[in-house]
This record gives sequence, structure tokens and C-alpha cells, in this order.
Amino acid sequence: MKKRKIKLHRLLIVILSALTLIVGLIYAFTSSKPINNNPTPVLSATPTSVSYIHEEWNKNKSINADYKGDIVFASGLLNEKFVQAVDNEKYLNLSWDLVESSHGAVFMDYRNTMDDQNIILYGHYVYKDESLIFGPLHNLIKQENYEKNKLIYLNLQNEQKVYEITNVFYYEMDNPTLEYFHTNYDEEYFNLYFENVKKHSFYDTGVEIDYGDQFLTLQTCVRNRDDLRLIVIAKRIEA
Repeated sequence: MKKRKIKLHRLLIVILSALTLIVGLIYAFTSSKPINNNPTPVLSATPTSVSYIHEEWNKNKSINADYKGDIVFASGLLNEKFVQAVDNEKYLNLSWDLVESSHGAVFMDYRNTMDDQNIILYGHYVYKDESLIFGPLHNLIKQENYEKNKLIYLNLQNEQKVYEITNVFYYEMDNPTLEYFHTNYDEEYFNLYFENVKKHSFYDTGVEIDYGDQFLTLQTCVRNRDDLRLIVIAKRIEA
């Protein structure tokens, strides 16, 4: 009877030792990996919610009545507020929030309405810092930068319009076959225009524009070339 008690006692000691070892291993493992209360957010291609856009739009509109919305590349290449004045001069040296600046602001052509076939946005190419305003558009000249930067959002008061880039080219000043600055085109000139756009494009994106499509035109300067303008065209697509 006494031997049986001794054996049972030894068994209990072994079990307790094993449990102590297991608990120690679990603690050592978990304590070496601290809990991350601020995990890195997962990037998403999902468009911004309309309710959030509406809230931000109202806030920005209260700062400047000329504010129209935001132009945002899904890739993050560019994210700028844009405005519209009664002419195309006001925001050449004025930021969107009405502060004097040689960088100016991104602005929509004064003739445009959001229902036009071609919405035209202008922005400076800032020589001293190419990351500002429309400077980043020059990255699109290289075909290897196209795929990751091809989607553009226009965040407006009550909606988000989505566009896909179709062409990137240099406009030769006064070229009568490359007039990017019409808010609406008749079919004859539309066909002539895009025939020449294709010839002047840096590469073929594989995305076509038809006469009935709405599209977006982005324009900026070219370093040391007063005779050229960089043009990026993107057609509206379903979200």
C-alpha cells in the first residue's frame, strides 16, 4: 500500500513538471511576438464610399466655392483637388484654397459641365518638384508604368466617376488634327482626332474610345519645350 502511494506521488510530480514545461514554452513563444494593436491596413482597389466623398466635398466647398472635386489615381500616383473658375487664368498662380502660389491648382476648363463628352483638367508641371500638381503625369510616358496607374477616379459631390487611361501623347502646339481642348466633338472631327492621337501616342494601351464615350483629358507642360503639352486621355468606365 505504501509503495503504491509513492508511485502515485511520483506520477503526480511528473505530470506537474510536464504541465509547467508546456506552460513555460507557450509563454515564451507568445511573449516573443508582441501584439500589434495598429496593424498595417490592407490596400483595396474598392472606390471610396459616396457618403465619405460627400462629407469631404462639403467641407472643401466651404473653403472655396470654386471647388469641384478631387482627381485621384487608384495607384496613388496623383491626388489633387480641382476647381473651376469663370476663366482659365485665375488658378494659374492660386492654389485651390485661394492661397497665392506659383504652383497654381488643378482646374477644370471654364466651359465644361460634368455632362460634357470631354472633361478637361489643367495643371502645372512644377520644375523644382515633379511630385507636385500634374508633374507625376510624366511617369505615364513609359509603358511599364501604365498598368499600375491606369485607373482614375473623379470624386464629385454625390458620385465617383471612374476612368481608364487610353492614350498618352505630346500635343504639338497649333496642330489642327490634335485639338484636345474641345468639350464636345462632332463625329467627323472626333474620328480625325483619335486617328492622330493613336499615331502620336507613346504606346498602345489596347483601350479604345468610341464616339459615344465620355472621356477625361489631363494637360500639363513639358520641360524646356514650349511647343509641346503632355496629354493624358482616359475614358469613363463602369465602377
